[in-house]
Parts: sequence; structure tokens; C-alpha cells
Amino acid sequence: MAKSDKTRQLRLAQRNAIELLLAGKTDQEVAEAVGVTRQTVNLWRNRDKVFQAALDARRRELWGACVERLRQLIGRALQVLEADLLQDDDRRLRQSAAVHVLKCVGLYGANLEPKDTVKRWPFDDWTDAQLERALKRFWLETPRSLGQGQEHGG
Repeated sequence: MAKSDKTRQLRLAQRNAIELLLAGKTDQEVAEAVGVTRQTVNLWRNRDKVFQAALDARRRELWGACVERLRQLIGRALQVLEADLLQDDDRRLRQSAAVHVLKCVGLYGANLEPKDTVKRWPFDDWTDAQLERALKRFWLETPRSLGQGQEHGG
């Protein structure tokens, strides 16, 4: 009785093939190294769900390890940039270090103008003529009772 795909284990040749594929080898190079045909390697990569799942899992594992190594290098990289920024001998080196820092934090080339935080009226950008026309319309459309009450102080 054959094992289902979920419980089937990869053969040694398949496990070795995964490592070689992730090292950048071609299907032909992998096939020669593990003792199968190129078509077999191609079949594993394109049709064998268990092989594909193992290949993807190993890719994620390697990617995670690379990301962790990069995280560990951040502190040292910042120290190098800081030393470059603080040295006095090479102006171009200081500028290059400064640009790298600004790019890393997303500020290089960014618009740093302060945003208008004061609430503005919609008519702040109107010309004097536009404002005068609007005020005339307002006073023409305003009921007389409003205007009279203000004129007499009452």
C-alpha cells in the first residue's frame, strides 16, 4: 500500500536535489549529482507536491536565516556609517555616508516642508475681487431682519 502524499518522506536523492537547487544548480547539474535524469528533477519540481512543499519550506528556512544575519549586521553597519560621518579627512565619504543614512530612514529626496497645520478657511486663497463678490451676494441674500437688528444694536 502506497503512502499518501502527506505522510510520504522524500528520498535521499530528493533531499540532496533540494539543497543543490537552492545552491543555484540547474536541473541537469542536479540530475547528474543525484543520479537521476533531468526529466526526473523537472518532474519533482513541477508535479511532485511533497517535493515542492519541502523545497518551499527549505527556501523559507534559508531566507529566514539570511534575514536574521542581516538584522545582526545592522548595528555594525550603523557604526561604520557613523564613523564615516564623523571623520574629517574625506568630504565625499562623509556625504556618501549621510546619503546612505537618509535613504535608509526614507528621508532622502523627501519633501520636508512643514504641512499646513493651521485650519484654513475655504476662501483664504480667493482674490479680493472674488471675496468682494461673495460678500455682496451674502448681504443681498441675507434677510433684512438680521441686518436691521445689528444696525440698531438690538
